[in-house]
Amino acid sequence: MALLQEAPLVLAPTSLAAAGAASAAAWYFRRAALRANHAFQEGLARIKIRDEEILHLATRRLPALAASPTPADPTHAGSLLHPQLGATPFGMALQGLVRQTAALVGDVQHRAETAAHDQVQSLLQPLVAMVNRQQSAMVQALGPVADENVLAHAFAVDHMGTLLAQRMDLIRVLLGEDVASEHPDLPLTTVLAGAQSRVREYRRMQIAPSRQDFVRGRVARPLTVALGELAENGARHSTPKTPVAVQVMDVEGGLCVVVDSTGPMLRKDEYQRAAALLPGLSRPRLTGLGGRLGFAAVGVLARRHGFQVWLDPNWSSGVRAVLHLPEHLLVRPPVADEPQQHGSAIEGAGTSAVRANAGQRLAKFSRAVRNAGQAPPQPGNPPARLRTQRGGWAPAGREVQ
Repeated sequence: MALLQEAPLVLAPTSLAAAGAASAAAWYFRRAALRANHAFQEGLARIKIRDEEILHLATRRLPALAASPTPADPTHAGSLLHPQLGATPFGMALQGLVRQTAALVGDVQHRAETAAHDQVQSLLQPLVAMVNRQQSAMVQALGPVADENVLAHAFAVDHMGTLLAQRMDLIRVLLGEDVASEHPDLPLTTVLAGAQSRVREYRRMQIAPSRQDFVRGRVARPLTVALGELAENGARHSTPKTPVAVQVMDVEGGLCVVVDSTGPMLRKDEYQRAAALLPGLSRPRLTGLGGRLGFAAVGVLARRHGFQVWLDPNWSSGVRAVLHLPEHLLVRPPVADEPQQHGSAIEGAGTSAVRANAGQRLAKFSRAVRNAGQAPPQPGNPPARLRTQRGGWAPAGREVQ
């Protein structure tokens, strides 16, 4: 009996030790489970962050890079969504992928642009020559014609040829060609008249009288092309049958030609596009313009020849375009007793007459193409006809009312 009573006393320390070991093991495995769960949650968070970063790359960064004007610059792709990944191998691999994609997109766009440039240039050159021959042949053929109906129809055809020449000039500018030609200094009114001849609905243009400033001959044609496009844009994006007003304003350091049209305002994105293109800070890509050539070509002309163009988004009645001519592109009007150096291009600019004649209108528009523009007839106030010694039509000169 004594041995049986002593047995629990012997087993008690052993049971306590086992219980302590079991408790320590449970604590250890619980801590291990907590650590494993924490590591699992951290792994899930890292996977989630990487998934978000990959999605950000695919939906935001790479499309932004492809749509940028200079896709070869990887900075246009923006930065990582999670900057903390930048120092990790994963983050560095993504940045390397962006750089490689930028180089690839830039190379593809360069090849496409070069191919488009060469193709358009090869197609344009014969068209320019044909338009020039067509206009010269029309003037020569209609020289001896006196039938007013025939001349009226010929005028419409010749005007369409002038509009075609305007579009070709815009394309030539975007191809990197210079549309400037050798001209004597021309009155600004003559340049404005030439711009009017390049507008489809030219009768809507109302050119306010201005002082007789002259522009340098080397910029006469570029100004004609630029102002013609601004006026055409105003007529195209305005309420039909409303006037497109053109006025010249004296400003410090030069003149401003303001083109105002009445109608709906441009959308915010259209003003942003104009603000990006009109300064001409970068050469636009032919493959990215679609059919919208005007603002891009005007921006190139402005940059190349030293004038400035912008749109005024605060103009409440519609769209206002402003072309600023600095002093160095202007020439003082000649004094009456000085010999005239400006040739016959001055004749007929703003000419008023007493009787309608479609032949004179044809001559006006034909000369506008070759001499940076002559004043097209104003509705209801067409100039008179004058036959030259060679039988062609020429401006009748200034008539006194």
